[in-house]
Amino acid sequence: MRKLTGRLLLGVFALVVGLNTAAYGVDLKWWSHWAIEENKKFVLFEVKKRFEAKHPGNTVTITFYEKQNMFPTLRAGFTAGSGFPDIFYYEADVPEFIPAGWLADMSTGIRWENFEPSAKAFWTRPGPGGKMAPWALAIESASDELYYNKKIFRQLGITAPADGVFTQDQFKDVVGKCVKAGYAAFASGTSDREYTALYIPSELLLGKMGGDEVKKLVRGELSWKDPRVVEVFRYYRELIDMGAYSKAMTSMTLAESHRYFHTDQKAAMFPVSSWYTGRSFVPPEKGGQPKDFELGMLNYPMMKDGKGQNQKYIGYQGSLAVAAKGPNVPLAMEVANTFADPEIGNLWVGKTGIQTGIKTDVPKIDSPIKWYIEMFSQVNKTTKWQDIAVQTFKLNMKPEMWEVWVSIIQQGLPNKLIGVDQALDKLEAARMKFK
Repeated sequence: MRKLTGRLLLGVFALVVGLNTAAYGVDLKWWSHWAIEENKKFVLFEVKKRFEAKHPGNTVTITFYEKQNMFPTLRAGFTAGSGFPDIFYYEADVPEFIPAGWLADMSTGIRWENFEPSAKAFWTRPGPGGKMAPWALAIESASDELYYNKKIFRQLGITAPADGVFTQDQFKDVVGKCVKAGYAAFASGTSDREYTALYIPSELLLGKMGGDEVKKLVRGELSWKDPRVVEVFRYYRELIDMGAYSKAMTSMTLAESHRYFHTDQKAAMFPVSSWYTGRSFVPPEKGGQPKDFELGMLNYPMMKDGKGQNQKYIGYQGSLAVAAKGPNVPLAMEVANTFADPEIGNLWVGKTGIQTGIKTDVPKIDSPIKWYIEMFSQVNKTTKWQDIAVQTFKLNMKPEMWEVWVSIIQQGLPNKLIGVDQALDKLEAARMKFK
């Protein structure tokens, strides 16, 4: 009997040691985008600190990348079955990661009551075998905005409308005044991103057609020869022919286009997502806008007889996922769950000025950029948000269709390599081929 009792005690002891070994001494690896965005990094480090305080003995090591370098490395690691982190930045650039089974199911382990319902719904998609589940946490919610340089507008005698909306003809006049004065109208740079020249034409389509019709167009349910689409493309080409884009567009990176806009001040407007603040509201020596830069916000112009009045794109972008085949999934899920807290939501908005999928308590948001938050609220006070965005068109298009869309709208049209009729012919042919 004593021998049996002793064996049982030894077994229990071994089990306890094994559990303690699994629970302590783990260094979780976390790969994230936002290498040069200090305010976002501040929030991530706060999450790391809170997790480590709640799980003594375990640590988190965050490695920052630019996403265009991170995703190929992630893909290679997941394919090989090794060399990938426990936690990683995720977004619509790589939708194929979900059906491949590389993201852990987040149905449990997350306090979803602290996220907006739309945030959970956004990443609830078919996974391996068609399984529907939420696969990522939508940390960053961004709308497609149109920023402008108040000083340049003032110098050129341009007055922004009270509601921030120029008519189609007025906007063309604005572009003309900017170009005539030696400025680019738009500060877009296309050398390291596949979507940066998509903002203007996509928003013009929204203004003309309305969100529901744009979704049909993107999904291939409407023809690219639709008269409304033709009208938008012809108007957009007129802006291009006027010189709306910088001659340096194809050689400028996204980071350089920010500086081109706010530091060099060579462009009057900047069509970009509201994560503009993440890169620009940091010290100037780290790439942020000068302290005396006069930032303004517009709404996109309204097309004649447009159905998209007051509509604007918004989408969930910078998100967090857990590696499904990592060795520390339950613990990694606890790191993710640390985001599910209105205090973290408040911190995110207060530090970055960017929307979030985490629920917030607005009166409790403490921020040095309240002036911006107020300006954003004023510009968007009548906005009717559309749950699709320039970057998330990719989730609604067939991959082959997305490639054609980018080659024509990001590259061909703005660089005058293709005419309107040819562009529409190619898009329609692709729609029919990849239905």
